[in-house]
Amino acid sequence: MRNKCAALLLLALTGCAAGGQTGGGGHPVPARNHLYAVGYAPISLQQPADYQQKLLHAMRASRMDAYRELSEQLGGVMVSSSSRLNSHVLQDGTVNSSSRGVVRGARVVNSYPDGDMYITELELDLALYQKLRRGE
Repeated sequence: MRNKCAALLLLALTGCAAGGQTGGGGHPVPARNHLYAVGYAPISLQQPADYQQKLLHAMRASRMDAYRELSEQLGGVMVSSSSRLNSHVLQDGTVNSSSRGVVRGARVVNSYPDGDMYITELELDLALYQKLRRGE
């Protein structure tokens, strides 16, 4: 029984790896030395009343979210947290995170609505990024 389970698991993993073009969720697998980021924004929660304006705002918000993700991958994330205990019982706990950086050379791979979400996919060639940072 254990051998059958192991064989099925190996077959399933091999099948996933055989595709090569897409990763989980249908997203493209980035080329070697590339970073990949996806940004999301809900369309219906945008402020304008007009649907087309909501869509435009969601497009911009999802692009900014994708750039934030790239910035976190390049520069890391600063995380701070605090907790308050009273008689060994957690009373309050907060976690804050921030990132800061400049992203140069990223390109939009895909940008599309999916249900109520607008999704933007970015890719960054690290060699180009380094070249742009050096000012070449």
